[in-house]
Amino acid sequence: MMNIHSKLGNLSKPALALLLLPILSACGSDSNDTATPDTPAVPDRPGTADLPADKFDLLVKAPKSKFEGSIDVYLGRWYPCQPAHQNMCDMDKVRKDGYTLEYPGSNNPNFSNNTKYNLSSPDDSKYHMQIKAEELLAWKDQAIRDDIFQPGHYSVLDVMMYVSEQRDDFEVKVGDFNEERQTYEYTVSFDADGDGTFDNDPATHYTQWKDYKDSDSWSVAFFHSGGTMLNDDAAAYETVYDRLDELLVRHQSEIRIMPTSPEYRDRMWQSQKDEVTFKASNGGKVMLSAITRDMEDTDGYGDEHIETIASNIEVKAYNLRTDIYREGVITQLDYVISAAVASASTGGSDFGFTYWPTLSTGSQLGSYVMNNIDGIRAEGLDGWNYAAGMNKYTLDIMLHGQASLSAQDLVNNTEGMNLARECTWLREDDGSITEINAQTCIDHWAGTFGGNKLHIALDNMVRNHGMEYIYFSWVKKMFWIYGTTELNSVNEERLNGSELYPIAVNEVVEIADISKAIAPLTEEHFGWNIADCAVCHNYDEIHSGYSNLDPDITGPYTCASCHGGNGAPAGHGETSRCFWCHSEDEAMINHGEASQWFDFADIECAENSSMNPFGFSLAVGGKGSCADNVQSPFVDKVRWNGERYNDLAPSKTRTRGNSDWHTSKTFPDPYSCVTCHVNPKK
Repeated sequence: MMNIHSKLGNLSKPALALLLLPILSACGSDSNDTATPDTPAVPDRPGTADLPADKFDLLVKAPKSKFEGSIDVYLGRWYPCQPAHQNMCDMDKVRKDGYTLEYPGSNNPNFSNNTKYNLSSPDDSKYHMQIKAEELLAWKDQAIRDDIFQPGHYSVLDVMMYVSEQRDDFEVKVGDFNEERQTYEYTVSFDADGDGTFDNDPATHYTQWKDYKDSDSWSVAFFHSGGTMLNDDAAAYETVYDRLDELLVRHQSEIRIMPTSPEYRDRMWQSQKDEVTFKASNGGKVMLSAITRDMEDTDGYGDEHIETIASNIEVKAYNLRTDIYREGVITQLDYVISAAVASASTGGSDFGFTYWPTLSTGSQLGSYVMNNIDGIRAEGLDGWNYAAGMNKYTLDIMLHGQASLSAQDLVNNTEGMNLARECTWLREDDGSITEINAQTCIDHWAGTFGGNKLHIALDNMVRNHGMEYIYFSWVKKMFWIYGTTELNSVNEERLNGSELYPIAVNEVVEIADISKAIAPLTEEHFGWNIADCAVCHNYDEIHSGYSNLDPDITGPYTCASCHGGNGAPAGHGETSRCFWCHSEDEAMINHGEASQWFDFADIECAENSSMNPFGFSLAVGGKGSCADNVQSPFVDKVRWNGERYNDLAPSKTRTRGNSDWHTSKTFPDPYSCVTCHVNPKK
């Protein structure tokens, strides 16, 4: 999401993939799973009889959920390269053209225009493990919480137990099930100094590291990455309050197993206790006190912008993801589905969802996401973000990143930074904060994500105890974050920009009403269901007697204006960026260059040199400049290793014929898509 108060670089593209919730389109899809205007497809799965199919723009019978591929695990704490944590800086990872990484707001000469880049670990060869899914599957077929997970799916605690069995310097002991917190207890021992014993001595080879013996103050920071863009994996890890034996591990996950402060441990434990108490106070029912909406994206700070749109909802399990979870397990998605069902009788707010498959970046999402609240529908890179939990922990995030703060900023309440409201639970009665607590606050809570607000899809979050709120914020500033130049849409409201969509698109094309086609093709057409007319028809000969048809620019969607959709299935509501989802497991076929992969160096990018809302001038365009977009100032490279696209394998420098920087001439996204794949009217 884009936070109007935060640093631009706190976002990554997978973050959008998990939370912005717009973009799956039926454009070019040859799948029979596409919902039709009148009869939405309902998965033929046990326990889904009551599923409100009309709330979903797209339902699939078999979500891609098999645990496969690999995950990355790191041991030890991670910090941004900054004066307080210089051991995480790497002088060697310097970009070839001399790019320098600014330390925001720092007057320290060692961090002004520096060429230091972040280490993922002080010693990746020792403290990084890439674990293949088949290794976990061979280890055991059932998670420790067999009441939650189907066989073949695992929690973060399971991964920690697996790592413990593979290493001599890391040990996890799982204890009793804690009824008060409803989770398994565990302790961690860590031999950081490598002397072969677990103790609590300081480590000698890495500063700020120490040994641990049977410590209960270890947790994880969690990040679902995925994709092949360099800026996909640029964000800091997100700390979590979730019970680690409930937190799903998916392919492409990054998990940092790390020591935490006692203050963080206590805060996390208390949030879990409060959830259990909340359920008990509701007579054992899973309840949601309120759903709130914030059209100004204030992260919960601007109370005047927040409105309650649903309240006192009893939540039931709709068992939409029995491919992952046991029947009866309640996910975050069930909360919103329950609210949507209740709205039918209460007249309250309505909610809509759709499904995202593997995305064009390679991120294997395979999840259902929010895309509609009361008719305000996610579109393009604008959509709905969320946070959820108990009210007490709503603001357990900071509107500044770790690298942009110092402990003295909090101690002195540096003017203009609004820091007096941060980490109130670590402050004295008079509101002051010590330097030690200030650094603890920065190390554990800095950054706009974490705690109750994670980059995890709604249907991947186990929530069996109820909660006081789900907060949805409308995100409407994302097109410019990645230097996007192709801002195309079929949404008329986008042409000049509006309150909902403040950034105007490049062009809005009038879409032909193919129901009025004068010579519609039928199933007798020998090319029925083939989208690309050029497969059979030579463009040089098509309507050669008509001077108003230019074969160089006439795409099949122009043909459809007279000849109909040629059997194309219905759309499912999307109006922008169809390529975002239709690229891998939902790939288009027979759609000309829109179906093909191209190397970035072979694609000519659209040109856009206008000033964006954040004051940065963007000037790109020409052959190969798509790859250069990742060098824009919008990308937070605190974890970037200095590589450029040209340094990567060819499989990681490719794009479809449509992208955020290039639009196909024959199958322009989204114009050709919604011409043939007509969206249902709701």
